[in-house]
Amino acid sequence: MFFRGRGARERQQGLSARLASPEAAVRAAAAAEIAEERDWAWAVRKLARALDREPTPRTFDDIAGAFGDALRRDRATRQRIEHMFASHLDDPSSLVRDWIALLAEYGVETPATTVDDDLAEEVRGRLERLREQGWRHHELARMRPESFAYAVAFGTAVELLHESILRTAPLTAEEAERARAQARDAFERALPHPADSDERGDILLDLCELPDDESWTARSLAALRTEEVLALSQDADPDRSALGVEALEYLLAYWDDIPRRTVTRETLDRLSARDQPPLTLARVLRCYASMHNKRDLTDPPVDLFLTSLSHPDARVRAAAASGLDAFGGGSAEEARVVAALIEALEHDPDIAVVRSAAHSLALIVCSELANTLRASAALARKADAVDARVRAASVEGALFRNEAGAFGRLVAEFERSDVEPAFVEVVDFICGLQDSGATDEIRTELTRLLERLGRRDWPELPFEDDLYPDPEDRADLLEKTLETLRTPA
Repeated sequence: MFFRGRGARERQQGLSARLASPEAAVRAAAAAEIAEERDWAWAVRKLARALDREPTPRTFDDIAGAFGDALRRDRATRQRIEHMFASHLDDPSSLVRDWIALLAEYGVETPATTVDDDLAEEVRGRLERLREQGWRHHELARMRPESFAYAVAFGTAVELLHESILRTAPLTAEEAERARAQARDAFERALPHPADSDERGDILLDLCELPDDESWTARSLAALRTEEVLALSQDADPDRSALGVEALEYLLAYWDDIPRRTVTRETLDRLSARDQPPLTLARVLRCYASMHNKRDLTDPPVDLFLTSLSHPDARVRAAAASGLDAFGGGSAEEARVVAALIEALEHDPDIAVVRSAAHSLALIVCSELANTLRASAALARKADAVDARVRAASVEGALFRNEAGAFGRLVAEFERSDVEPAFVEVVDFICGLQDSGATDEIRTELTRLLERLGRRDWPELPFEDDLYPDPEDRADLLEKTLETLRTPA
């Protein structure tokens, strides 16, 4: 017994040393061995602490898998974790608190001392994305523990939860002060430049840039920058407030995830409740749409968007029309939304509004068949529209709904001598969908037509297109679309 105990201690010391190695591969191999150690509590404690020391999220994954394997070995712990996910499906704050309490029992302190709204929203969003992808973490208790599906679902859930805690750890006081100073300096440099200018845009784009090497502080840095932008958007000085809303639009458009989601929504609600210059109101509307496109808003401001469709300024009407496809479908106001978009499509005097309405009618997903049919009929009436983007939206809507003859209409556009970029964009979007209806034969034909555009130096042709104004932009679009077509559906 004495020699076996000493041998076990020596083995654990060796594993601990390897787990502290500067080489990620060595740490990962040690973690896999530790997960199988006979002293189960030691393994759990050791791996949990190792996770908190991992320098980047990239290397975290290698150890997290072993940590999930170790937790899964103990039946009582496994069942406790199953219950945590099942009972707190809609209460991420309680889920995180239970997780912190579980680790504390093994003497492991997590970086999160409190569960704030941002951490709760981070967990909620990631769990929702998991469910959308088919992961059944919330049904773990109904799965066979020895199955591969269970192992994957269990490990993914554990990894997601603990990684969320690490990603929302606060910056140090020094780091936070430095980041705030940098954000405020950017605002001062951007303020003298006109709204929507390249000079201002370059400065605001810098705010969207997070560390190249993925780090645990990236999200906290993003949250801090968001706080500074939200504060600026509510400044008493209208020029500074307008700059803040412009900066917010950049952040929401460029970041895949949105920190401070709750306070961002509250800020947008306050801004939209006050009289705003048309350009600022248009930005607020686009910010709502960006938030919703990342993750559905629980109470989207449909009435605000419908009201804004009658605004005297075309920029506001266009922004309202472009967001209603996401907000309107399936809402209680669905019929009103479709009717308002059709009205804008057929009668608005500004082409930008007409284009936005056409695009929303093409992509709106209605719960009532009658509303779908009205949207389709309105777009069909624009099949021969002079404006290429309206005509493209008409085709796109037919393709999106798998209407008969839709691909024939699209191919016909590529037989024209002046194929507009909008139709290449339609191919990229539709054929990138999982259920696009594009058969191998159709994809082959579209590939042939796009390759022909390339041989004819199509990007160099003179087009007046705001989205693809330069030959380089059109060349990139063509290359991206061909890649989409060549990727198996």
